[in-house]
Amino acid sequence: ASVIMRRRWERVTLGLQPEELTELVRAQSAVLDGVDDGVLSLDTDEVVRVLNPAAETLLQVKDAAGRPFADLGLPPDVLQRLRAGEPCDQVVVGERVLYLDAHPVLRDGRLLGTVIVVRDRTDLLTLSRRLGSVQALGGALRVQRHEFANRIHVATGLLDAGRTDDAREFLGEMTERGPVDFPLENAGLLTEPFLQSFLGAKSTEAAERGVVLRIGEETLVLGTIAPVSAVEDVATVLGNLVDNAVTAAVGGSETGGDAWVEVTALQDADGLTFVVADSGAGFRSAGLNTGPDPGSDPVHGHGIGMTLSRDLVNRRGGELWVIDAGGESSGAVFGVRLPHIVSTGDPAEGADE
Repeated sequence: ASVIMRRRWERVTLGLQPEELTELVRAQSAVLDGVDDGVLSLDTDEVVRVLNPAAETLLQVKDAAGRPFADLGLPPDVLQRLRAGEPCDQVVVGERVLYLDAHPVLRDGRLLGTVIVVRDRTDLLTLSRRLGSVQALGGALRVQRHEFANRIHVATGLLDAGRTDDAREFLGEMTERGPVDFPLENAGLLTEPFLQSFLGAKSTEAAERGVVLRIGEETLVLGTIAPVSAVEDVATVLGNLVDNAVTAAVGGSETGGDAWVEVTALQDADGLTFVVADSGAGFRSAGLNTGPDPGSDPVHGHGIGMTLSRDLVNRRGGELWVIDAGGESSGAVFGVRLPHIVSTGDPAEGADE
């Protein structure tokens, strides 16, 4: 009987001695609780046996131990790729963008199960999109500076030639049209410097794709966007909405009609509300007109940009929602509100402080 029990014990414990089992438990606790990544252990039947708190937080599950891995709410294509041993990047779960990787566990040639590592890529992708927005804005400002310098040279040449009236007329036109002729319709309604430059640059990009970017007639912004972090957030969120709207407008123009995107900015105390509408065909997915997750629509984003935007807006205490999902006769309309991003004081006073 003791021989049978010993063989049974060695088979169950994979030949580990009591001291080795103690050290194994200690190492497991240190690894699972000491890392920021999520770790799940599945048996050969794909049932979750062990997971750390980080995995519960990232996957937004509770009491997952003992449940099938397929019941944790991951998309079917993700499950299929993990079963094939392929890593899955940019998996959207709630407001997070995750990276998942599966590693089979073998001992003496015997498959014991699978370990899945879950990493949070939300902050990294957010920083990448912010950097892209800042680079786009920097390029627009360089173009603006170069064009403005050229016009100043023209005005100087007219003055040197004694053509004072022509120089005065030229400078008057510059005052009315601005230093750069961006293809932004109704640009005069927008007086905020950053929004002028940013949407001006976006209008140039949209024009290259055959889309007209215009400012809504109800636009009213009296203050300036501050501090720098607020500028970055507006560039990321508004840039994503405008880019998606331009893509939708391009798709809608294939069926005939003009392609346009309209941005309306409204100031409410120290907050800003943006409304972005387009001439596209609206959402392709059904049931998206009651505050949906726009990430499920292939035209208005692949889920990542909109998820990051919503997460960023939520961190600021704001809100991003679908005003109108659109349809065959009209495009989608998005709304986003960002509080505490507008400085209503004198910019010179803020600089002195």
